[in-house]
Amino acid sequence: MGYVGKVGRRIFGGYRKTWSPILLTYFCYGASAVTAVADVFFQKDTLKLTPSEVAGIAFWLGLPWSMKMVAGVASDVYPILGSRRIAYLLLGCVASTAGFLAMAGSVATRTGYLIAALLITIGFMVQDVVADALSVEVAKTDEEIGQIQTLGRMATLGGGISVGYLSGWLAETIGTRATFGVAALLPVLVVLSVPFARPGRGAARVTATAAPGDGGPLGGGKARMVMLVGLGYAAFGVILEMLDVPFNQEIVLTVSVALIALLLQRVGISRGVAVASIVIFLFRATPDVGQGYSYWAIDRLGFDQRFLGLLAQVSSILSLGGLLLFRKSIVRRPVSFTLFWVVIAGTLLYLPNVGLFYGLHEWLGISARTLAFIDTTISAPLAQLTMVPMLILIAKSAPGGAEATMFAIMASLMNLALSASQLFTRYLNDLFAVTQQDYSNLGQLMIVVGLVNLLPLLALPLLWKAEQPALAEAPHVLPSEQVETP
Repeated sequence: MGYVGKVGRRIFGGYRKTWSPILLTYFCYGASAVTAVADVFFQKDTLKLTPSEVAGIAFWLGLPWSMKMVAGVASDVYPILGSRRIAYLLLGCVASTAGFLAMAGSVATRTGYLIAALLITIGFMVQDVVADALSVEVAKTDEEIGQIQTLGRMATLGGGISVGYLSGWLAETIGTRATFGVAALLPVLVVLSVPFARPGRGAARVTATAAPGDGGPLGGGKARMVMLVGLGYAAFGVILEMLDVPFNQEIVLTVSVALIALLLQRVGISRGVAVASIVIFLFRATPDVGQGYSYWAIDRLGFDQRFLGLLAQVSSILSLGGLLLFRKSIVRRPVSFTLFWVVIAGTLLYLPNVGLFYGLHEWLGISARTLAFIDTTISAPLAQLTMVPMLILIAKSAPGGAEATMFAIMASLMNLALSASQLFTRYLNDLFAVTQQDYSNLGQLMIVVGLVNLLPLLALPLLWKAEQPALAEAPHVLPSEQVETP
């Protein structure tokens, strides 16, 4: 047992009980993918949503993640019953649990589904904000902060991997609504870990920073301004949706981009920041085919819940494997080079999906499931690779002394770009009129999406040019290689 403990410590580093709420929060967020397959069948069979409607809902679900800064300020400055962390963590758990239970029970309309899904999303967003803050407060050293963050990323990925096949098995065995009921247990696990939470040295530091009249990051009325702007922005979006104002999503997207541009201006827009913002937005905002492909695969190819769960399991494992396999190459190469080959490879590996619609599996003499499984096995390793160079790009372009602010703003930009992606997905699904009753234009839609996803490559010469001065000054050997011992 002692040997196993030493090996575990060598691989994963140290561990203390106070880290449990943090790591369990990350794990449960990853494990929330247990509803992924059930969600598809719920949208298709229970709610009868069109692919365009699903994309429209996904637009709104992406927006809460662009407001993490607002939730962070609330947790830092406005305690609930004297608690700045645990109260918000419990509040997030209550929101997610309520959303899952609503899905499991009474939700039967698009509006009800949107409200329940927003509760789930906002709940997990708040839990994530608190977990990020606790990772600083419970750590005794800077090394422990890095250790917690590393374990946190592993916990999130581990959560997703652990429920891949289970997501399909549950949806098939107990049904979609019951699967949402099972997912409601995830926030409960986080609540059960709360007694282990012990906010430490960070609590006093942040409280002092946020004190009224203080000139720190949240002093001098800055916290109130962030809260008012954030809550006003949220209320603005809710009102537009409730009143069904024409072009409400376009209006919200435009206002959001303007707010982020204003924040970037306050930080200081250098050429590097501007290029990074453009490239990140373009690559994240490209549309996808939407839920129409899943609907078609279920209706025409007979893909059931269990098989979709199997594909999810394979994809989650191999995407992590791809990240581990290519991580050194990604770090060593220029960001423009990495983005170029990932997009090209992704486009080529996307072609079998298009071929599946046009009967490629019949021409090859194999089943549709075999071709889908092979394609997932080959393409899944690329799934996580696009995000890494974008994070590197943010780090390289961040102004000195404003690194944390830059990451927060760029995280909002990336999440906003995902909402834009769903908006463009909705446009294309409306244009090609893909519905459950008519999949005839799905193949054309898939081809157009594949071509549109190549368009961000046009911005790479701009990024490549911006990278040249840094590349000329960079050493030929990685810092980690300079201190590596045999």
